Amino acid sequence: MYDDRQQDEVQPLLMEKEQKPRSVFAPGHRIRMNIVPMFVATFLPWGVFILCCGLSSFWLNYASPNVVTGIICAVFLFWIAWLFAAVWARLQEPDPTWFTYMAVAVGVAAMAGTACGETNFSTFSQPYYQVNDLKVASNVDPSGTPSRNVMDAGIVNFAPGSHFDVLRSWHFMNDNLYCVAPVISAGLGASTPAFYDYWVVGKDCCSVGASDFRCGAWGSAKASSGIRVVSDSDLSNYRLAVQQAASLYSIQVSNPIFLTWSTDPTLEVASWNQQVFKNYLTQVTTALVFSIFFVCMATVRFAWLGRSSSAYAADLYNGPVEDPYNQPVNTHATSYNA
Repeated sequence: MYDDRQQDEVQPLLMEKEQKPRSVFAPGHRIRMNIVPMFVATFLPWGVFILCCGLSSFWLNYASPNVVTGIICAVFLFWIAWLFAAVWARLQEPDPTWFTYMAVAVGVAAMAGTACGETNFSTFSQPYYQVNDLKVASNVDPSGTPSRNVMDAGIVNFAPGSHFDVLRSWHFMNDNLYCVAPVISAGLGASTPAFYDYWVVGKDCCSVGASDFRCGAWGSAKASSGIRVVSDSDLSNYRLAVQQAASLYSIQVSNPIFLTWSTDPTLEVASWNQQVFKNYLTQVTTALVFSIFFVCMATVRFAWLGRSSSAYAADLYNGPVEDPYNQPVNTHATSYNA
């Protein structure tokens, strides 16, 4: 039987549990969201993305790559500090905090910003600055001017009437199809010049089983210029393609220069720099949208953490109904209004 003595022993215990201060994130409670950490969690990772992407996309990465590497390393050290702060908060604080979210968000922003920036740099910025650092060679006779005379040229404007020889084009397959065709002077036709030093190139723009070349401005009658290829990874494959063409057609190639066929090389090179800024603005805008979205998701998750049923809501006594001292005790914790 449940007597008065047992009631005196149990009731203080219940009162102690009711009055004991508990975390606002305990079941049965809700939290008031603080706008300050939400603001920081939105714009700090976005700022990290802007910094890393901007440093690795533009001129500073070309002029002083060591400075860019040092700054980005400092950003990653900042991220490591957030990781330690998140671990400390999980060990010391009873409530969930924004430290864990910030540690993850800053790390993702730093890595994504660096990766996007390096892609922009290697694809557009680096070739743009490399070509601009070289000279512009004009009125070059491809069949009469040796390539050693224009080794410092980034843009080569050939003499009027110059064209690539589609009958002596060839290719080399290495994941991509590397296509090459020699540039010859006007009026040569099927005759063989003394040397073939100027080659227009492209990737995946020719046939595998025939002499065919459809790269760059191949369909324009006004095209008579070339932009120097500066990508080291592509140059080795283009050299192998030229070696195969030289062996196949029995032609003399002493010191080949690789170019992309263009109608207006100056305008085309300038468009690379414009494309970098377009990519950067698109990536920064996308990063802001993702930052806002994930902060909203984290906020919703935090707000709902305390809305599950309380562990104190269980019926502690389930005796006969006729026993007035053995009724369920209402021990629901008081909820906080969000």
